[in-house]
Amino acid sequence: MEIVDHIPVNLEAGEIARHLHIRPERAGASHPEELIELARPLVDLRAVYDISYVGKKDAESVEVAGVVFRSRVLRHNLDRAQKVFPYIMTIGPALEKRAASLGDLLRQYYLEEIANLILEQGASWLTEKLKERWGFAGLSNMSPGSLEDWPISEQRPLFSLFGDTEKTVGVRLTDHMLMVPRKSISGILFPSEEGFTACELCPREKCPSRRAPYDETLAAEYRYRG
Repeated sequence: MEIVDHIPVNLEAGEIARHLHIRPERAGASHPEELIELARPLVDLRAVYDISYVGKKDAESVEVAGVVFRSRVLRHNLDRAQKVFPYIMTIGPALEKRAASLGDLLRQYYLEEIANLILEQGASWLTEKLKERWGFAGLSNMSPGSLEDWPISEQRPLFSLFGDTEKTVGVRLTDHMLMVPRKSISGILFPSEEGFTACELCPREKCPSRRAPYDETLAAEYRYRG
């Protein structure tokens, strides 16, 4: 198990403005540079991950580091995998608390979205670090709750791989399987030369978090009906 502190964060005003659809002439008190200045000192991007080995498999479950995960899609993705990387990542509670205290819903929304961008950066950084270290051509990710096939309740076995997660990385699970701090992510990175995005198996339209179009052919290959 490895804990990674002080993961680098690169906040650029142009990228923030494009993502948040901020027009300079209408930015007012929410100018990208002002938001970055507010957010940067409140971010503590850190992660814990482990190098785990894939064990027994059946039609709808797969064992990782001795823990059974129930998901037909995950089992399919790990069909040829031997080594995978469960992880938990967070930016800490400070930015979330500051955003909630502003009394300005628009600026709170902007800061929440900046936090999401930072987590995306962190996930990409960890992926590249592991690819370089272990020589994988590609790594893909699955997270509990990303598909009905792998529900949010699977957070519990994932967190069990790391023991006291609040002590190691500052993240805990609620009784409803939500992570605290809220701006945290978790999942399993696995070797995949073809690449995999859960969105490709989800037919739900008008999803604001969609990163790839629904692929009916791929869904048939996985025998998945979302």
